[in-house]
Amino acid sequence: MKINCLSVEVLRDRFGDCTNGGISSRFNELLVACPDGPQSFDADKLLPLNFCVMEFRHLGFTDHVRIVPATVNERGEIVKRPGWWMFGGNVARTCDSRFFELSGVHYALDIHDRQE
Repeated sequence: MKINCLSVEVLRDRFGDCTNGGISSRFNELLVACPDGPQSFDADKLLPLNFCVMEFRHLGFTDHVRIVPATVNERGEIVKRPGWWMFGGNVARTCDSRFFELSGVHYALDIHDRQE
């Protein structure tokens, strides 16, 4: 099964790493699942460690979108990796218009890749 991805740049906080070893501390780019993304990989083989997905949540009166580490489950669905993920201080962005089409926003997204 081929998964298409969009490459996004990791922007780090100047005060140091607060991700507790999250993926954004180890990679300069993340691969975000995107139906018409220009990059692809075979999900039946080893998944890239920097594979992520956008997660959409409705909190109160506001919709939020963030980037979280992802995997492929036994049914072949792209899902976030198990666990409670929180913001580690880094954000991701790209100038590719597919980023806006996928996220619905014109700004960098928080990367929730910290676990304790």
